[in-house]
Amino acid sequence: MTDAPIAMRAKVRVALLFFVFLGLFNGVYQVEKRVSGRYLDLPYTSMVTSGAEFVAQRVLPIPVERRGIATLGTGCTAVVIRGGCNGIEAVFLLVAGILAYPASWFLRCHAFLIYLPVLFVLNLLRIVTLLYVMAEHQAYIHTFHDQIAQGILVVSVFGMWVHYIYWIERQKIL
Repeated sequence: MTDAPIAMRAKVRVALLFFVFLGLFNGVYQVEKRVSGRYLDLPYTSMVTSGAEFVAQRVLPIPVERRGIATLGTGCTAVVIRGGCNGIEAVFLLVAGILAYPASWFLRCHAFLIYLPVLFVLNLLRIVTLLYVMAEHQAYIHTFHDQIAQGILVVSVFGMWVHYIYWIERQKIL
């Protein structure tokens, strides 16, 4: 007798749990954002804006300033960081993937401590790059924002999740 049906059920379980967690996180976030935004959306967006300002002031060859809770500017160019642009959906993808894959809570927490800061920094770099493209190469901002920057973040999350699964499976062998 083969273990194929058992393995298939396990894969389906992981996929279903992933979508349930992702739907739950996004649903709660959307409700919170529409009701007040004070507990998750605004604090997270403000933290991302502060972090992006910090990075931009150190790496960009142009002056950058923060203009409110969710805006970074340089000269007469500004980037507004809103829900969807703050990277929280990428966090939801990663957290849903880690929670869906069977592992001990110790290993999951260890993964959160490793991957979430990396994802946060990648998102800051994405925002800083968008600000630079907006200021210096405005004709390319739509392509860069809609295709390249978002794609890089999603592929990075997928890569982290694949690495996480590989790491979990190695822990089972050792």
